[in-house]
Amino acid sequence: MLSQWLQIWLEAGREGQVFTYSNLGQSPVGAGDLVRVLLQGRRHVGLVVDVLDACPVELAGKTIQPIESVLQSAAVDPNWQGLLKDVAEACQTSFFKTLKTALPPGWLGQRKQAPSLERRPSWLIALAEAAPLGESPPTAKQQDLLNHLAEQGEPIPLAKLCREQGFSRAVLKALEHRGLVQRLLASDGMALSPGASSGCLRQLTETQVGAVAAIREAPPAQTFLLWGITGSGKTEVYLQAAAQALAGGQSSLVLTPEIGLIPQLLDRCRERFGSQVVEFHSGLGDADRVAAWRRCLDGTPVVAVGTRSAIFLPMAELGLIVLDEEHDTSYKQDSPMPCYHARDVARLRAMRSGAKLILGSATPSLETWLACQPPQGTTQLLRLPERIGTRPLPPVRVIDMRHELADGHRRLISRALMGRLELLQEKQQQAVILVPRRGYRAFLSCRSCGEVVMCPHCDVALTVHRNGQEREWLRCHWCDFRADISDRCQHCGSTAFKPFGAGTQRVMEQLATELEGLRLLRFDRDTTRGREGHRRLLDRFAAGEADVLVGTQMLAKGMDLPRVTLAAVLAADGLLHRPDLRASEHCLQLLLQLAGRAGRGEWPGEVFVQTYSPDHPVIQHLVDGRYEQFLAEELLIRRQGGMVPFSRACLLRLSGPAATSTATAAAALAERIRPEVDAAGWLLIGPAPAPVARVAGKSRWQVLLHGPSGAPLPLPTEAALRQGLPAGVGLTIDPDPTSL
Repeated sequence: MLSQWLQIWLEAGREGQVFTYSNLGQSPVGAGDLVRVLLQGRRHVGLVVDVLDACPVELAGKTIQPIESVLQSAAVDPNWQGLLKDVAEACQTSFFKTLKTALPPGWLGQRKQAPSLERRPSWLIALAEAAPLGESPPTAKQQDLLNHLAEQGEPIPLAKLCREQGFSRAVLKALEHRGLVQRLLASDGMALSPGASSGCLRQLTETQVGAVAAIREAPPAQTFLLWGITGSGKTEVYLQAAAQALAGGQSSLVLTPEIGLIPQLLDRCRERFGSQVVEFHSGLGDADRVAAWRRCLDGTPVVAVGTRSAIFLPMAELGLIVLDEEHDTSYKQDSPMPCYHARDVARLRAMRSGAKLILGSATPSLETWLACQPPQGTTQLLRLPERIGTRPLPPVRVIDMRHELADGHRRLISRALMGRLELLQEKQQQAVILVPRRGYRAFLSCRSCGEVVMCPHCDVALTVHRNGQEREWLRCHWCDFRADISDRCQHCGSTAFKPFGAGTQRVMEQLATELEGLRLLRFDRDTTRGREGHRRLLDRFAAGEADVLVGTQMLAKGMDLPRVTLAAVLAADGLLHRPDLRASEHCLQLLLQLAGRAGRGEWPGEVFVQTYSPDHPVIQHLVDGRYEQFLAEELLIRRQGGMVPFSRACLLRLSGPAATSTATAAAALAERIRPEVDAAGWLLIGPAPAPVARVAGKSRWQVLLHGPSGAPLPLPTEAALRQGLPAGVGLTIDPDPTSL
């Protein structure tokens, strides 16, 4: 009889655990198989991670339970397991912790709910085959929509009709009710796969044709930087490349940094590829993520669309990986471990699978730009230097708020910006306004003693929030602590309380007060909660239900809204003066991305930037639009200073219930690793309190390691690092952090 000893990983505890079972059946079991086992009297589904030739010495003489059955053979590809091992090694953590991060919750059968296999239908809108008789004539807006459908001569995707072409869903519903238009499923004889519907393909510019050809002819595992200015048609290049992969029987993986960008990208992909599209991100329920995971496992070529976590989807025949907005820091996970960067995982995966990797951005990261430079650069640069339709980039107007203050104008919104907003409704145009923070006010402080109201659990000021009934309260954006606003200072007893700064709520209130009749929508984390929160708000704005969209940084990323002719940023100084090595790079990227939201349709756009630092180099580069010159200057500064990316860093973060014990643990850890760090030629800095030294009641300290670019981390294993830590003190190892 066959005898095997199996190492089986089960979803037990916070990070899962490996148990030893035996296989006494007739058929061999291999690594990557899913099996059913008993653990403490309960049935579990486990993943075989290793097969041993002999019983482990520590279990000799003990009874080892047999597996009950094999549920699925080769459920996990060995190459995929190898990828996880590479990621675990790069992130200085265990394979099993990485496996836990990669697998969707409930994949091993712990969840009771059945997976949902349904996906959002792709609807097409067409003229009715026979118009009803005796009806009253349609309204002007209804007739515009009917004329548009007649001109196109074929059904139009619902998302495109409303989001890109600006027709209202209310008008559409009225026409459906009257029987003048009909709604069709994309699968109802309307194939949307590559080449099946020429109406879905778009005319390419000369530079787009060149980019698509270069990707098609490139060898396997080639990496590209697709540098296209905002509105130049990068997404269409992605779709054409994905179509090439599908035609060759291969899958594609298309990532975007924020859940808020998923709806538009998903609509574009479904318009082109229909039911071949798979959606995967943390905004989905557990059952939907499990269903998407299993869909990728069945071997049928798909186009997977998702955020950072989708980089681990188990796609065997992977021909293309795309990271849109590759510069975005949301691709980096800073907790929990493993602290991976999706861009680095994508490079590893491309090398293992032979997939072509496209890193797309209008404002590429310094690291990616450096990888394009000869002679060592291995990334091929593809440029899209012009907008579709040769539309010009919007001019940038800098508003010097010092002059506004000197003239006695002390309001949040400058007179010039206010005047431009007044014209929106008359011109039937829209605007987006970026506010650095959400909430109503930044913080509350006492004018008598200067005391700022802080969170009792975190070293951050509480933010003032307000609801529709003008009730105000305080809230911490780190731990979600909430409190009522007191009428006097708890430090000195003064009643001279004054809120400072302004968030999205405060800007909304001022706009509503000073520009009566202006229709407003707020777009931040507080208003986009829930699975469809982002889509609902963007659909409403695209349908013309509001004139101005006020939001935080998520507003600047990748949205295509053709009616937007004005993009504005308030208090740009809050972005310029952060204590961060990459502050200038990230600020210019954000502002250029915001500028790219304006003028993408038939009307030209313009950008307003309110600042007290109009001479700051970032503002000057924004006005000139010379991002490449900024990169060259920044690279020179970083090279001379031996800073990232000409060096690398690793951050060890410790957290514990008491400041003294956490500080002591950090100091002991630093001394324990110092000999190995020094021997490798690295520099150890700290320990020191973290910039936010307390979060959710836990004290935070950190140790920073700084060393040569490309060098391995001079650290022992995670398990060895944790051995000397006292109970209650946690450790996070963050290689190549994007911020301190």
